[in-house]
Amino acid sequence: MEHLEREFIDVIGEQYIALAKVPDAQAVRAWRPQHSMALLNRLHAPLTGLMRRQARIDGHRMVWLEGGRRGAEPVVLLHGFGASKENWLPLLPFISRRYHVFVIDLPGWGESSFFPDASYGVDAQVARLAQWFERRKLGAAHLVGSSMGGLFAGVLAARHPDLTRSVTLMNAAGVAGSETTEFERGLAEGKNGLIAHNMWGAYRLLRTVMANRLLALAVLPSACWDLVTRRHVNEHLFRELIGKPPAADLASFVDIERPAFIVWGVDDAVIHVSAAATFQQLIPQAQQKLLNGIGHLPMVEAPRVTARLLRRFWRAAAPA
Repeated sequence: MEHLEREFIDVIGEQYIALAKVPDAQAVRAWRPQHSMALLNRLHAPLTGLMRRQARIDGHRMVWLEGGRRGAEPVVLLHGFGASKENWLPLLPFISRRYHVFVIDLPGWGESSFFPDASYGVDAQVARLAQWFERRKLGAAHLVGSSMGGLFAGVLAARHPDLTRSVTLMNAAGVAGSETTEFERGLAEGKNGLIAHNMWGAYRLLRTVMANRLLALAVLPSACWDLVTRRHVNEHLFRELIGKPPAADLASFVDIERPAFIVWGVDDAVIHVSAAATFQQLIPQAQQKLLNGIGHLPMVEAPRVTARLLRRFWRAAAPA
């Protein structure tokens, strides 16, 4: 059972890289950030009270939103592939009054730095997150990771239990279920539905990650431009992620000691809900909650319900 995530990434990565179109290196180097999603912060700031912060980590400018109840238990939210810290905005009004919240743009994404020659595999990103924790002197936090962020959160929790109060894997990437989605089958053919090449592709992407079609349409205007203009960079980052599996000699999911929570939208069209059972095998002490009618992004599709589940879990995970 050990290192199933490494085996999964090895197999899928080899197939995908062999068949997928190589990203345009010149376009990757020429790309400049647009940050149109970051404009949403101005609208949500009065609701959340979170402030934009930044620090230099491993040569990268790391940007995050910080706020909530200072002195309370810290919560660190990690977004998924093709996303940014703004994915968590719908959830924040429901958790920021009780917790000290940190919403990170992972290196390579959002407002954080991207460098074409840097490594963005699992080990490199988890090491940067650990450095960020040390720089902030944050202590142990409740980690919550969505999709790719769930992969990073789980590995971080396994390797750094001292930085972890609890870990929540939300529709997390990294292991295979007993069944696959059309998206997962496409990866084996060199196709990536999470990379949008035009407006129609952006809409299809949002329809893939969200079960609610009307919600996908509502998000489209603010998200589509970043999705399309980043396409070459996103392809590069996907190859980095899937081509560099976690080191076999370091701790991973099976080594998680802290309280764990597996949350999954049953209608996830990106990572099949059966992957939740695989995570349960790896982390037998974990609680699990499946959400009917919800897709790949519970915090966007059902923020109030998701927040209620998280708060209940965090209260139970708090030391006596």
